[in-house]
Amino acid sequence: MIKSIVYKSSTGHTKQYAEMLGEALKIPVYNLKEAKSKLEKNDEIIFLGWVCATKIQGLSKIKRYNVRCIGAVGAYPAEKNYIESLKKANNVNVELFYLRGGLDFNKLTGIKKKVLQFVKNMMEKENNVENQEMIKLFKDGGNYVSNENLKPMVKYINSKL
Repeated sequence: MIKSIVYKSSTGHTKQYAEMLGEALKIPVYNLKEAKSKLEKNDEIIFLGWVCATKIQGLSKIKRYNVRCIGAVGAYPAEKNYIESLKKANNVNVELFYLRGGLDFNKLTGIKKKVLQFVKNMMEKENNVENQEMIKLFKDGGNYVSNENLKPMVKYINSKL
């Protein structure tokens, strides 16, 4: 039985999804730090983490739990190839769902902010049509968190777990 949803968030998009999922499933939600004192080793959880350069943040810190499925939250539009690359890059062997989160430069600091500014500048120089949406997101920020994005994950959990 799933004990809780555990999440690692940076700018709040992953936290939003975790809270929405907890409400939909009627189970508690804990950030990674809280989970250490609230959960036992091998408890069944659902994990949500934000994506940075194809790495799902916090994944290495949840090895003590029985992870039933994972939600990876990132700024990029969802694509099947991207989901497969996330699975491979993170050595994920459970069901993985990609949830488009967003970008809030006001909540970023230090190296994260500088790296994203560099990526934005590179995309602008390339000036590819397919990058225009991401360039706009890097310039203006945005929040794509929605219950609609969460529906496939909720459906899977309700039918399989």
